[in-house]
Amino acid sequence: MKRFLTLALLLAAALPSFAAPMKARVIQPLFGQDRAALDKSYEWTLRELQRCNKSLDIVVLPEFSEVPGATPQPEDFLKIAREYGPALLKECSETARRCSTLVFCGAIDTECEVPRNATFVYGRDGELIGKYYKEHLTAGEWKKYGLDKSYTEEWTKPLMMDIEGVRYAFLTCYDFYFYENYSNIARWKPDVIIGCSHQRSDTFRALDIINTFCAYNTGAYLVRASVSMGRRSKLGGCSCVVAPTGKILGKLRSQVRHLDVKFDPKAKYLKPAGYGNPPAMHSEYIEIGRRPWKYRPGGSAICPPLAEMPAERNYFFSNDLGALGAAVATGAQEIGFSLTAGDWAPTLEGILRKLSCHAVMDIHLDGEGWDEEALKGVAGLLFDYDAMAHARFTVSDPALRERLAALAPDIPCGE
Repeated sequence: MKRFLTLALLLAAALPSFAAPMKARVIQPLFGQDRAALDKSYEWTLRELQRCNKSLDIVVLPEFSEVPGATPQPEDFLKIAREYGPALLKECSETARRCSTLVFCGAIDTECEVPRNATFVYGRDGELIGKYYKEHLTAGEWKKYGLDKSYTEEWTKPLMMDIEGVRYAFLTCYDFYFYENYSNIARWKPDVIIGCSHQRSDTFRALDIINTFCAYNTGAYLVRASVSMGRRSKLGGCSCVVAPTGKILGKLRSQVRHLDVKFDPKAKYLKPAGYGNPPAMHSEYIEIGRRPWKYRPGGSAICPPLAEMPAERNYFFSNDLGALGAAVATGAQEIGFSLTAGDWAPTLEGILRKLSCHAVMDIHLDGEGWDEEALKGVAGLLFDYDAMAHARFTVSDPALRERLAALAPDIPCGE
């Protein structure tokens, strides 16, 4: 299990601790069923921000907070977003500064060449410190509203923001339904997951399952804000804070109001790992026995890790990506290639992007100039592509082997 955690633990160890507990506020407005109700809900959201105070550490608003309701025509959606978005984001910034709190707001980023569904993150000084772009767009978002989905069509690692010693991950509405992503997010050891949602058709029971499943499987606190479908509705809503144990610390059903919850973001849940193993996070326990080559979307192209491969393997060495790809396609179980200190990144990322976990990778580090930054870069890229268990190093310099063994002890290194 260590091989999956080495880099994440090194990163986490370097971060200062947050003084627990932290106080989170989630704001749940009414989803307006017509333009008049939408305008009223928007004004209510602005007032809720103005009511925030310095007791809060984070404030979370729903997805599409500047368009909290149905629009008469599809083209009206972006028109309203452009009309109401700037004032809402300005209020978020002012609230963050006035209350010395972090504010997370779901809204359309209209400054992109093609508008994108974003979560805006404001620091305690009111400055914008980052954006998360939704990874799974509904067909309506890009077909009906014309939102950009081009960035979702290629590999990216999960967005993590380390703020004041707390690591934040993000999910937006439809993102919550892709459970296969939870295990990947869990590898990065988030403390808090921010969920800006607009879910309106699921039952309370279904949303409770989704929300607790998310927190339990990622080992993080979920802080989620959504919209009410009406005070008597049995659907939608369910803004909440959920602990890594799966316990719901606080939630709204269809109420139109805010919810405040205190929790310690560094308090982790460890479960018995069985068979004499020490207690572990749920994600760590699952990682030990994971078999990705058996499931969608990994499929038959994914091979077992190095530790489970036969000692005698079909081997092919080349620095040509096409030749390596052809070798893997025709049965090579292990591929070898060389990297030099000055230009290792394009070669390694090019191979990982196409062949990560498709074969064991024998990485030759040639020449001189391998300083700590370069070695960390190689190990970091292997971690990014979840390829640490499928890699080994071949190094002729004994001193360099010792440095690699100290930096990445879970990746075998030979001469």
